[in-house]
Amino acid sequence: MKETKVMVLGAAGFIGTNLTYRLLKENCTLICLDLPESDLSFAEEHGAKVIKGSITDLNSRITGALDGVDVLFHLVSTTCPTNSNTHVAKELEDNILATVRLLDACVEHRVGRVVFLSSGGTVYGRGHKGLLKETDPTDPISSYGIQKLVIEKYLYLYRQMYGLDYRIVRLSNPFGPYQRPNGVQGLIAACTWKMLRKEPVEIYGDGSVVRDYIYVDDAIEGIMNVASDKAREKIYNLGSGNGMTVKEVVNLVGYMLHTRPQIVTKEARKVDVPVNVLDISRYVAEFGNPITIDMDEGIWRLAMFYERIR
Repeated sequence: MKETKVMVLGAAGFIGTNLTYRLLKENCTLICLDLPESDLSFAEEHGAKVIKGSITDLNSRITGALDGVDVLFHLVSTTCPTNSNTHVAKELEDNILATVRLLDACVEHRVGRVVFLSSGGTVYGRGHKGLLKETDPTDPISSYGIQKLVIEKYLYLYRQMYGLDYRIVRLSNPFGPYQRPNGVQGLIAACTWKMLRKEPVEIYGDGSVVRDYIYVDDAIEGIMNVASDKAREKIYNLGSGNGMTVKEVVNLVGYMLHTRPQIVTKEARKVDVPVNVLDISRYVAEFGNPITIDMDEGIWRLAMFYERIR
């Protein structure tokens, strides 16, 4: 990222905040975009240019900022797996149509590369039992997963039609500082926050759902590697390559916080695939093992972060 112009869409979100902090350490010209109500003062104070707005309403201020951008990180989504499928038509307009218009602007303003944060947890669907490879069939069971996959396909199309370069990160379940503990995503964040407050933890179904988790610092370094010129492929799974059940995660958080979880069982959700663990061999072959912070250490760091802000 040395001496380049970089733009982050969704810079105030969980991944966006951590990525922005990482990019502020680089010798690059940084532009951060997020919604008008978002707080990007931390980026502005460190020299980044801040733009308030949305890709659903591409104005001249946003498109003009694309001029000369070498790397554009697209982290924006108006939905997540658990709340998609509700207003599908609006989701398509806010995410797919908005992204296509953004790609048109990228072509017009000669953006060097688009790095899109896709979903390793939803694009593959439920018909898998082993480690998921980038070449495996993709059959999402949520509108969120379909949207991510469609955007991936449009990136491929724009590469073929206009030469627009891109990279796709199919990320597993990241956790760490700046993740909202009361949001609709993030099992580890929710468990950590609630156990610190001695509140009950909600589990959907019998707790046997298996997921792949990665600490946010490792996720950010992985995203940076994929965004670089060193990446030979267009699509990379990024996760730990190991699965844990929901119950195992809850018990581990309890162990790290020296507390016994109070569990409330709720009805299983249709959007939850039974098993989702990413095969990260493509990433490892090029960049090495992405994991430097294990689950225990990551949970402890997150707990310390929440203790400081609550």
